[in-house]
Amino acid sequence: MKKLIVPLIMLLLTAGVFLSGCGKSAEDIVKEAIRASKEQKSASFQMEQNIQLPRAPITDGRLGTQEFIQNSEGDVDLRTGDALVMTELAPGVPVSMLQIGDKQYWELAGNWYEVPQAQQIQSSITETLSISQYLQYFKEMKKLGDVNIDGEDCYHVRGWPDMAEMIKLPGVTDLLKDPQGEQIRTVDEIEEMKFICDFYIMKSNYYVKQFNGQIEYRAGEDFIKHGYAEAGDVIKADSSIMFSNFDKNLNLKAPENAQPLPVQQPAQ
Repeated sequence: MKKLIVPLIMLLLTAGVFLSGCGKSAEDIVKEAIRASKEQKSASFQMEQNIQLPRAPITDGRLGTQEFIQNSEGDVDLRTGDALVMTELAPGVPVSMLQIGDKQYWELAGNWYEVPQAQQIQSSITETLSISQYLQYFKEMKKLGDVNIDGEDCYHVRGWPDMAEMIKLPGVTDLLKDPQGEQIRTVDEIEEMKFICDFYIMKSNYYVKQFNGQIEYRAGEDFIKHGYAEAGDVIKADSSIMFSNFDKNLNLKAPENAQPLPVQQPAQ
């Protein structure tokens, strides 16, 4: 279920819009951030995602979990799209994911595996700082007070995307289906999503230093059938991403002797 949330959060992270304020306007700041993003080579990131589900299923007489937290970190080469991400496939199951071109590799228990296309975890982390192409899809943005993050003076800009326009983008329409290609949401459900985005843009070079996102959306059939929601319930999710180590030289390569990922056979 988390994989359905990650692409939208990361996609919206790439966006910016217009509104003027005191001093340097939000429009000016975003334009400079667009220019800087085109010149940026790489970055490290730390991300935390928190999903609050409205209900907890009962299994074998035990109450399930309503809150899911996932942490990940890694490096991304913005010139090639290659990335190394450390996260968890499931609670207590750490994995290193390496994206090289259209190939993805997982390191599990010290062994590297090449992952078939159908099982790859899709993430827009390689697009997180490429904000120009989504500029037009925010309906409002305003400049808030400046802040200092890790010793960097940053502009704080808050935006509200226009989901009716965002739904036209391929990365968002993918959310209508589960990883097996079955439709689990409607266009109306995507358009109803409420999203607030906070961008913290460094004054020194206009790189994005931090992003916070909060989203609310109607629970779909995937959550309802697993007992995490009932029809009409609202799910809330937060995401926070911190960027660092900008423009360092990355040398990401496919692992040697990677094995095919074992395929779990269905139960007879």
